[in-house]
Amino acid sequence: MKKLRGSLAVKITAIVLLCLLVLAFTASAVGALALHELGAYSGGYDSARQTMLTDLCRDRTMRAAERVLEWGDDADSVYAHENFRFAIHDPEGELLYTNYDGSGFLAHVGWDYARYQAVEAAPEPTTQPGETPRVTPTPAPTMQVRNNDADIMFEEGKGEIVWEQEDPGVQLKTWHIDGYIPETLTAQDEIQHALRLYDWGYSLRYAVYAAAGVSLLLGVLLFIFLCSAAGHRDASETITPNFVDKLPFDLLTAIVITGVSLALVAMAEVLSFNGGEIIIGAFLLLAAGLLFLLWCMSFATRVKLGGALKSCLIYRFLAWCWKGLRLGGKGLISLLRGLPMIRKWALIIAAVWVGELLIMSLFGVYPEEFFLWLLEHLLLTALAFYLILSFRRLRLGAKEIAAGNEAYVVDTRYLVGELADHANDLNHIRDGLNAAVAERMKSERFRTELITNVSHDIKTPLTSIINYVDLLEKEEPENEKVREYVQVLSRQSGRLKKLIDDLIEASKASTGNLPVVKEPCELGVLLDQTAGEYGERLSAAGLELVLSRPEEPVTILADGRHMWRIFDNLMGNALKYAQPGTRVYLSLARQAGKAQVTFRNISRSQLNVSGEELMERFVRGDSARSTEGSGLGLSIARSLTQLQGGQMDLTVDGDLFKVTLSFDSF
Repeated sequence: MKKLRGSLAVKITAIVLLCLLVLAFTASAVGALALHELGAYSGGYDSARQTMLTDLCRDRTMRAAERVLEWGDDADSVYAHENFRFAIHDPEGELLYTNYDGSGFLAHVGWDYARYQAVEAAPEPTTQPGETPRVTPTPAPTMQVRNNDADIMFEEGKGEIVWEQEDPGVQLKTWHIDGYIPETLTAQDEIQHALRLYDWGYSLRYAVYAAAGVSLLLGVLLFIFLCSAAGHRDASETITPNFVDKLPFDLLTAIVITGVSLALVAMAEVLSFNGGEIIIGAFLLLAAGLLFLLWCMSFATRVKLGGALKSCLIYRFLAWCWKGLRLGGKGLISLLRGLPMIRKWALIIAAVWVGELLIMSLFGVYPEEFFLWLLEHLLLTALAFYLILSFRRLRLGAKEIAAGNEAYVVDTRYLVGELADHANDLNHIRDGLNAAVAERMKSERFRTELITNVSHDIKTPLTSIINYVDLLEKEEPENEKVREYVQVLSRQSGRLKKLIDDLIEASKASTGNLPVVKEPCELGVLLDQTAGEYGERLSAAGLELVLSRPEEPVTILADGRHMWRIFDNLMGNALKYAQPGTRVYLSLARQAGKAQVTFRNISRSQLNVSGEELMERFVRGDSARSTEGSGLGLSIARSLTQLQGGQMDLTVDGDLFKVTLSFDSF
């Protein structure tokens, strides 16, 4: 089937067969209709034949009366070489003309032809009183009156014209014309052809129905095949349009409608029983059918390509109008958005306009000069507004990039010259920043992966060391020095194990690889647990814990395990670095839909780094590093906070160390 659809020879053959089937269907349908109108199926052969001859005779009788009596043609030249005879009688019944010899006839029609004729007018008297008037006879002119409002009615053997109104000064007179088709047909004319065609059609009066049905069915199948094959080339599934398919669809439709209409009108004009005219009519019908087939195949191709509507000139025009409206709307929106900036310059431009108008009113100006001035200033004002809006776009772009919006791109549409170059430079700056950030992120990921991999590699031998140290402790060596060495090994291996665990946890937290199960978590209860856990330890270190929280519950959506690790790291940090003899404040509050937990303490050592630096990995407030700690506690706490959708802020004010955790309240 693919080969058939893509074969040009198959398509041409299908088109030829379709043309033949259209002719066959048309001939069959017209023949069946004509036979039905003549009464061939109900009245029989002779009755239908007589009806056809009477119709032919009536048509020629009417035309003969019109040509002789109205147009003034020579009666001998009217239907001189056809099987038709006629006789004309004047209104008084006198025979004016006849070419009928009185022999037998096949058909006869009588026709009354009415015309208005002017009435002779009485002359004005030109004699003195008492004299005998003298009348000069005036010939009665013949008036040919054609009333378009006349209602013409035909009856068998009689014609009558009924006028709605009569013109004054004229009189209606009637001529009678008789038309005959002689019994002996000597000329080869339309009457002879009509009789032969009737005999042939009558013999096939029942076969024409079958022929019409078969030709219609086959024609529909071929038409469907051609529409299906439209656009296919060489057995390919790809639709390839030809030059007709590239024309605008509405233009093609107009051309096809015009061509089909002209062909059908011309066919109606030439169609008769003459053999040559039948052939011409058939060719005109085929031309109309081929034009329609061309339109249908082009429409099928466009539907397959999905562009039947978009190829129309009207659609393009409407799309252009819509584009113009959208462009105007965008310009108006941009103008409204730029009002704060335009307002300042609009005052300056208005002041310039007013000043120049005052100067021109003082010194006078010609109308044409004023028109040129007005046109020039309108153009300059439009240009000024364009530059103002363009500068506003560049300013917004620079502001977004400065704010760190890496995804923002300055729109360079409608920007020209230096403005477009400046916009491209801003976009290049953004690209450079993105590249730098990407490189930094890549380095951060590499460092995280390196730490994770090294930590895993260290953890395996460290586990063996811890296990053997534990075995040595269980052996209880007698040598005091050996016991001290074993204790040092146990303490330092435990510290190293905690450091590696912190490294792995920090790596997972920063990369988001830790699982988070958010559940309603009541922060007041969690703070009470924290206070209970660290109360004695803080007291032992000389620190006083001060806890404050509201009476009503404050609930957030968080993972309880991770929240406890955050609190544990922050309280452990206070236990290590807070100044003995001071207080550690732990408070909970609800502000603007946020739940805030605050940790505050006084640092033992001088804090010479910022809060942001303290939250980096391996950074410790104790620069001498004399205390235990890995410098990862705050980094892990911040990563776990962000992992749960919260925010951690660290503030250093002198020796005051303050951490604030913020979460959306539930």
